[in-house]
Amino acid sequence: MRAEAKSVKEIFGGGPQKLVVPFFQRRYVWKEENWEELLSAIEGNREVQVFLGSIIIKWGENREPSEAAIVDGQQRLTTLSLLTKAIYDEFNDTMRGNVKDTIQNVLFYKRNTTDAPIDSEIKITHSRVDRDAYSEIIRKGVFENKRPRADEVSCIGQIGACYHYYRRILHERHQDELKNIFDIMYSDNNKILVRIELTEHDVNEQSIFDTINRAGARLSTADIIKNNLFQGFLESCGNDPDKIQEVNQIYDEKWDRFFYSEKEKNEWDEERRFGNVGRNNLEFLLYCVASIKWAKADTRDFSGNLETVYTRETGNYKFSDYKELVNEIYEYAGIFSRYITGMQRKMSDKEEAANTYFSWRQDVKRLLLILEEFGIQMFYPFVLKIIKEAEEDFKDKRLIAQSRALESFIIRRRIMGTSVSDYTAKCNLILNQGVEQLFATAGEKEINISDTEIRSQLTKMKSDTAKMILFLIEISRRTKNSDEDALTYTYTLEHIMPKKWQENWGVPECDAENRQKHIDDLGNLTLLRNSLNCAVKNSNFKTKIEGIPGTGRQKAKEGYQGNVSLNITEEIVRQYDQGRKEWNEDRIDERRNQFAREIIGLWPLYTGGV
Repeated sequence: MRAEAKSVKEIFGGGPQKLVVPFFQRRYVWKEENWEELLSAIEGNREVQVFLGSIIIKWGENREPSEAAIVDGQQRLTTLSLLTKAIYDEFNDTMRGNVKDTIQNVLFYKRNTTDAPIDSEIKITHSRVDRDAYSEIIRKGVFENKRPRADEVSCIGQIGACYHYYRRILHERHQDELKNIFDIMYSDNNKILVRIELTEHDVNEQSIFDTINRAGARLSTADIIKNNLFQGFLESCGNDPDKIQEVNQIYDEKWDRFFYSEKEKNEWDEERRFGNVGRNNLEFLLYCVASIKWAKADTRDFSGNLETVYTRETGNYKFSDYKELVNEIYEYAGIFSRYITGMQRKMSDKEEAANTYFSWRQDVKRLLLILEEFGIQMFYPFVLKIIKEAEEDFKDKRLIAQSRALESFIIRRRIMGTSVSDYTAKCNLILNQGVEQLFATAGEKEINISDTEIRSQLTKMKSDTAKMILFLIEISRRTKNSDEDALTYTYTLEHIMPKKWQENWGVPECDAENRQKHIDDLGNLTLLRNSLNCAVKNSNFKTKIEGIPGTGRQKAKEGYQGNVSLNITEEIVRQYDQGRKEWNEDRIDERRNQFAREIIGLWPLYTGGV
């Protein structure tokens, strides 16, 4: 190991010829505050020399060209090179001619001395995700003697954003100011960086990278798992060049290209909430895979020290074991993206939700809707496992049976308002012993979801639970008649007897308490295509059914008769038309009891196994 102060010119131009960003490093992530800080530090060197940090490289055995891996400092080196290119592209023709040789020597190298300048290769070889954007920016216009306009150059990802930030900032500067910045950067006397060199005999470069980043800008859990996983995968190759090449190809195709994206929104970076804890989708996927493969009785490490779990469980892996694990992660990631984040995307977008249909015949899709809308995360490992086992055949009988059993358990627990704090343990249980164990733990009393308990709880429903239950009852009814059997989950929950019943639904004071208890009863709730106008919503039962006719300039305000698209609402209108003009506690009790029979039939207790 050797450390020495260097100028920017010496870092880029003094060897090695080729600087490679190892695949285990994160992509380029610096943001505007970092770009601004670096430029300010360089300009500050006019008065006082400022230290810009350290660069750690590790020499490789390949000497043609001489090559080194950037163990630490790729964010800084990349930014310096993009700043250099941005200055060059903002220089006038005279200045571009003056510094052309410097640009070609610091940003490029010739593999062979006799190569033409246009055949030069870019000095920094980026990881796969950033490579194309970086290459386009650095190469654009250099060998064609053409000054590219900013709008002609890639703006993909943070690499592109950095270059365009500097083009925008520098475009306002005078040519003398640009010249001063360039001279500061490429003066031999400005030793503003420290280069630490390792040889192939020094400590493993990934260990150094991890140590540095854990102490500073800590790597994410997913980064650490990826680093350790692929480092172990590489070490399992020994010195076999074919295996090493295969590892790099697997990383490229089944990790880098899949999990990292130049799109503004990368689904794997989006965060999920677990109480007060946030995990992005990639970390949660890795949690799911670990749960499927390794969860036993104690899963505490799976939440707080997931990287430790992967390190421990892969400790004795051979090449074939690593390959199998990466393939499994890739396969589960596809399922996760298609069905879990896929459902999340659809239901979080109003237009998508309005075009996403659910049928009682679609058991897995129905379960995914319930998990998404109720925010239940911890059964996803089991869901991924059973979908993969069925090879994504949603007509598979075993998959349907397991989906229905899990749905029954969740719906019954939801009706009871039971805590979900044991769902991680429940998921672990069914991963190891089967979904039937949800109903086999010491009988109905312990889990508190018996038919009797379910009936009693329907008198006090939370809005989100009631909305889902009524929707599912509606689509279940549509399998028994000629109605369209698929509906979107875009309806509004409506209290038939309104919450503000006192205004138009008065009763003797002695009955007020009983009436109030019936307001959030499932029998008093229905679904409408659109929310009613407030004047109708809080009116008497006749107005709620018939609406308010238009008069003069006043538009008509529709009631249930103009909002009939669901069976559960249509039957109220039909009964009204048949002469049942009153809506009271008896009607609510009657309707609730009807729903109770349907609920118990749709979501039975699976006491006899699945």
